[in-house]
Amino acid sequence: MSAQFVSLEEVVNGLLVDEGKNTQAEFLRYYNIGLKGLKELNFDTVRMIKAVEVTVNSSTNTITLPTDYVKFVSISVVGSNGELQYLGRKEKLNLTTGAVSSDDGDDSLYYDNVDNGIYARYGFGGGNNSNGYYRENLDGDTIEFSSVSGDLNKIILEYISDGSSGVTGDNIQVHTFAQEALASFVYWKSIQRKRGINANEKQLARKEFYNQKRLARARMNSFNKSEALQTSRKAFKQSPKL
Repeated sequence: MSAQFVSLEEVVNGLLVDEGKNTQAEFLRYYNIGLKGLKELNFDTVRMIKAVEVTVNSSTNTITLPTDYVKFVSISVVGSNGELQYLGRKEKLNLTTGAVSSDDGDDSLYYDNVDNGIYARYGFGGGNNSNGYYRENLDGDTIEFSSVSGDLNKIILEYISDGSSGVTGDNIQVHTFAQEALASFVYWKSIQRKRGINANEKQLARKEFYNQKRLARARMNSFNKSEALQTSRKAFKQSPKL
């Protein structure tokens, strides 16, 4: 395991030791709470980024979003030089059968966005993108493309994951920057509905979690997209053809 990460099991065991608990029932209860806490932190603090290569469905010109998908960071294809080439984003793109999109040369669709230290590029190339265009369809859990041809039918999708898919056991990890935030979440939720715990202690536990979450976010802001990708995967993960 990378020194930048700690397993959920380690976080839970540490908390149980601090509280003087050692039963299997308590471990499973805390572990389940920890899974929920990890998802909470991945939404807006840790920003786990994954990169997958997906084959576009040639009959519908779409790819299906991964089950742990929260938000895309970039959508691209691998060029002949081995480098990523970004597609253009057009939310007004008419993708109905037989539709022909116009090339109005509008470069206003190109802009950069930096959100909590995560760099994203949207609409690369404006109205002159030779790689094609896409739009996100959250209702259908798909990303739709204007055209697909030849070597450009394999899309590299980089996206923020909620951390809920494809990991088990020691592979369920949290960045060390957010370790205390996760432990604080587990403790808070473990006492939240207990009648024997006074309201003041519950409020203090809740406050501690949000303080630790703000601290984790501040630390992660210096953790850029490239670094996040390097620590979240070693290579593109192949997905089944659609």
